[in-house]
Amino acid sequence: MTGSSFRYLIKEGFRNTWTNRMMSIASICVLLSCLVLIGSASMMFLNINSLVERIENENVIMVFIKDNTTDEQIDEMGRSISAIDNIEKVEFVAKEDAWAEQLDTMEEAQAQFFTEVSTDIPLPDAYKVTVKDLASFKKTVSEIESLDNIDTVRNNADLAKKLDTISNGISIIAIVIIAVLFAISLFIISNTIKLTVYSRRLEISIMKSVGATNSFVRLPFVVEGIILGIVSGVVSLGAVWGIYELATKEFAELFKSIGIVPLAFTDYALIMLGVFLAIGIISGVGGSLITMRRYLNKEGSEISAI
Repeated sequence: MTGSSFRYLIKEGFRNTWTNRMMSIASICVLLSCLVLIGSASMMFLNINSLVERIENENVIMVFIKDNTTDEQIDEMGRSISAIDNIEKVEFVAKEDAWAEQLDTMEEAQAQFFTEVSTDIPLPDAYKVTVKDLASFKKTVSEIESLDNIDTVRNNADLAKKLDTISNGISIIAIVIIAVLFAISLFIISNTIKLTVYSRRLEISIMKSVGATNSFVRLPFVVEGIILGIVSGVVSLGAVWGIYELATKEFAELFKSIGIVPLAFTDYALIMLGVFLAIGIISGVGGSLITMRRYLNKEGSEISAI
């Protein structure tokens, strides 16, 4: 295929997109619907996953130290805890600081009573430990409990297990939803383009009759698929952005009451645009190729009879 022929077929693809604009609009609307669903499901997943991660970070292990432990032993305990594989962060909490925070939560009269009754601090020194992987939470707790000079270890293993299960479940559900919607979009686009090919069967028949190669016949449809994919991807990003901003505005009070801070859409806009363009182009081109394969194996007279 010469360069001039290639340019001609590219132009033909653009021209056919405009000439058959009603079918093009139908294809864009179908793909737009699927991409909006995929984008909305993705943003829901990202927000839920962010909430779970925030709860995970708050699900720490409190390691309380025996009262007669020396400063050197406390420092050694901190180094030993930090050396455990599954530890994200270790923070020392002095009993004076912890008691001051506790007094701040009390009413003024109650706090004054406790300070006047005794100058002794009824709390031990402690380490606040944040873990990396909740799946290994129990193992990490066991390793910490085996260290010396530990009074008690306070943890919530059941909550950690539930959070890990929720996180894994959300990931699986999101992947399944996106995969199903992608398959649906490919199927619908394929059938939509099939209608376009059917409406132009006479044109294809004539091209095949005069000896046009499969590539020559196929390329304009591939160009159409790329155009439809790009337009659908860009429009879908704008639609998802608008829907997301509207939803966060309408439910702002609800989110605030339950402690949810919605993610900024701008942080994911470019990534989502790239994904939308990829899905759109693959769906458009894939639908064109799948549809054309059925017709290009036929002789021109057979195509015209369809």
